[in-house]
Amino acid sequence: ARVSRVATARSWSVPAPARTAVLALGVQSALALAYLLATDAGLAVPTILAVPFVWFTVAAVAVRHAERPTVSRRGWWIAAGVGAAYVLALAWLIGAVAPAMGPATGVDLVLLPPGWGPVVRYSGAGVALTVVPYRAAGVLALGYLVSLSVRNVVDEGLSAGVGGLVALGSCAGCALPLVTSLVGALSGAGLGVGAAPAVSGGTYLLGTAAYVLAAWLLAARPLRRYTTR
Repeated sequence: ARVSRVATARSWSVPAPARTAVLALGVQSALALAYLLATDAGLAVPTILAVPFVWFTVAAVAVRHAERPTVSRRGWWIAAGVGAAYVLALAWLIGAVAPAMGPATGVDLVLLPPGWGPVVRYSGAGVALTVVPYRAAGVLALGYLVSLSVRNVVDEGLSAGVGGLVALGSCAGCALPLVTSLVGALSGAGLGVGAAPAVSGGTYLLGTAAYVLAAWLLAARPLRRYTTR
């Protein structure tokens, strides 16, 4: 009877990804509350306020629970290089990194709602950076997941890594809605004046859906079972 109770308890245990998601949401909520108490940043409508929570939570779950193939040092550096190149390319596409359009002004902060802010802006000699917290976390997570997929290809060969390659293509395809989201962010969020983000034709939600799909494909690699020899 005792063995039966133990087996039943284990069968009803909360899955590890769900526990990670709950922990991530709890940490985000605490940080958001502290941010609101310490600054003059306001709140946005619930839909827009939820977007950063989704991005941060998906990033935490995907990075924590994705498979990490063991590869040689050479394979590790190849995967890391591809992941870093992907991060830089996506950061350029969404406008996080861009040519400076005026004289260097240094670093400043824009206090937007939690997750959207604080936005860190830097304008230097020839380059400008705009770091929106949730987007930065999402792009870094995707870059890391891309590097894991490349590790899988290096470790097991092209046939076993086709699922990962398909995921790479799907993730690259999410750049378009992210660019659309950037247009909405720059026009609706008023980054220059610190206004609260506003919905612009559902572009934020479209970009979020594409991000979640890409993260799932890269972390779960659902096609791998059909491509492994």
